Amino acid sequence: MKLIVAVDQNWGIGKEGDLLTSIPDDMRFFRETTQRRVLVMGSKTLRSFKNSRPLPGRLNIVLTRSEAKFGGAVSCRSVEQLLSLLSQFSSDDVMVIGGGLIYRQLLPYCSTAYITKMQFDGGADAFMANLDRLGSWEAANESEEKEHEGLKYSFVEYKNNDVTPIEFNSACTDMSSYFKPKKVLDVNMSDDSEFLAELRALLRAYFKPLADGFGAADVDEFLAQSGASFENYLREKGLIVSEEDFAALSDKFPSNQIRQISKEEADAI
Repeated sequence: MKLIVAVDQNWGIGKEGDLLTSIPDDMRFFRETTQRRVLVMGSKTLRSFKNSRPLPGRLNIVLTRSEAKFGGAVSCRSVEQLLSLLSQFSSDDVMVIGGGLIYRQLLPYCSTAYITKMQFDGGADAFMANLDRLGSWEAANESEEKEHEGLKYSFVEYKNNDVTPIEFNSACTDMSSYFKPKKVLDVNMSDDSEFLAELRALLRAYFKPLADGFGAADVDEFLAQSGASFENYLREKGLIVSEEDFAALSDKFPSNQIRQISKEEADAI
């Protein structure tokens, strides 16, 4: 798997639970690099997002000792449980995004690190390992020096020559139902209470996947089912939905055909 982070000249990554600074170019690089990926983070990192909500278009996995669930995200209680779950995916699709403890715990398993190096002292109270001082890591590529409002920075890609292996089986490489952009759906309203009940459940899972969270106990239950695809498991549980599920609903209720409906309209159903 890979990691991505912005660091100051001391390899500081944050202060008082927030980023050291915000560079639009770096934010854009983070967004483009992590889109449609499986992101691994700590609970403090999750809470640092807007409204403490998971990042859209990505599968957010939170490593935490707490048994709490986080709406829209998957929780793992230990590194061992996390690695068992991550083995479902392709190694290139898993990215570690912080914070400091999570980077330290998972650094040996990362093959690549995307580091935005910022040339200033941000007074950080959270740090990650200085890869320039670790013998197994080396800088493979570096961009030209850039500047934003007087702050100089560059993008550096590091490679790990001594990766601790994870047996990724790629059973669920794309999470297509989860990542697929949510489009306007065609749903026909009716007075059929059974149809409406099933429709509401589908719409909620479609527009708000994993709305109630997927906790560590849920992960244990999934892992106990040998050979199961994580995506298919979530679909069977009704926690994520694809357009195929709406087609199946139409087949079940042939008199209730589909018309256009937006996310805003879905919230009102």
